[in-house]
Amino acid sequence: MNNSVDIEKQVMDWYQKNWNKPVFPFFRRPVLTMETSLSTGEYPWANVDAQEILESFFSEFRVEKRGFSFIKYWPNEETFMPLNFLRPKNEKWHRTEPVPLTLKMLVESAKAGHWLYD
Repeated sequence: MNNSVDIEKQVMDWYQKNWNKPVFPFFRRPVLTMETSLSTGEYPWANVDAQEILESFFSEFRVEKRGFSFIKYWPNEETFMPLNFLRPKNEKWHRTEPVPLTLKMLVESAKAGHWLYD
């Protein structure tokens, strides 16, 4: 089997087995593709889950994190602005749209041995 195809299968199998759980019991698992986004879309990870899953990914596939920016993919998770509506307009917190982090990005980074996208 081609090494890059093997790595793709390994990453997809790892994610399917460990992290692709049904949202509620008795629901079907989400259908995965290489374009499935893990930070945006229909089934995004919560910040805490994402940290655990990505640590597992970097360790399992021996991918160097150099340049990886967690906040790029989960920019709003740790921001809490009580009474934001009372702040002056130029000081109000505004939601930042996360950048999609896809399974393809995990696969390509696993092939390279380091994070390719930041």
